[in-house]
Amino acid sequence: MQNLFSFRFSENIWRVMPDARPGSTLWAIELRDTERREVSFAVIDTDSLAVKWHRQVEATDWWTSLTAFSDQHIYLHNYRYPEVPEPTDLLAVKADAGLLSWVLSNHLLVKNAGEGLLEVAIKRGDSFRHMHCNAATGELLPWNEALPERDDKVILMEPVRYMEENMYFERLAQFISDATGGHIPVAIDYLEKRPYIIFSYYIYEQDKTVQYLLIVTDQKQQVLHEKLSEEREGTGRSTMMLKASTLVYLKNSNEFSSLTLS
Repeated sequence: MQNLFSFRFSENIWRVMPDARPGSTLWAIELRDTERREVSFAVIDTDSLAVKWHRQVEATDWWTSLTAFSDQHIYLHNYRYPEVPEPTDLLAVKADAGLLSWVLSNHLLVKNAGEGLLEVAIKRGDSFRHMHCNAATGELLPWNEALPERDDKVILMEPVRYMEENMYFERLAQFISDATGGHIPVAIDYLEKRPYIIFSYYIYEQDKTVQYLLIVTDQKQQVLHEKLSEEREGTGRSTMMLKASTLVYLKNSNEFSSLTLS
């Protein structure tokens, strides 16, 4: 196991998303400064161990959110009417530099359709009209019924959450307690990448919720035990993800970390 990368932002990490290409080592990040009510975005390369860019993107505001990463672009949704929780506009940002590439007003992204195309939709009354769109240029194209369905493989593994009412919780909690010298989890996130078993777990410590990362082998050899955050307001979601052999995890709400499981 080799530590790949760790970078601390001044803003809180809101969402992390990998490039959909299987061999890519790029990750898109949505960041928020809650005091200034500002949103920014970044792309990190866990292979070159570098932040490729980090900036506020043109035509975005506090309500903008990261929705997809493919075809050398990150895709954002704007919410023109914050009181209505529906996206209103689709923005494409170049993944190599963070510059706005194109905007489709009144459209939302449905999915990547393959062959350099996106499936997008525009609302018409109570229904949606679906179209295709050139991922590189934003050009709208007629709906192509003959386009084959993509047979996407799952490239991202996210943990399974175990709480006290789950039938397997007690067994996992006892394993963690034995491995850590007495930690008593109140929630456990679980991932496997043989021969590694990965836990992100939460305990109460001096009236605070504290999160730890524990990695052991299937032979019960401990290879990493690290505190990720403390004084959390409850238990976070998606605080670790696995793409191929790269484990990405968040520390203290603003630190992006990754390691390779060799």
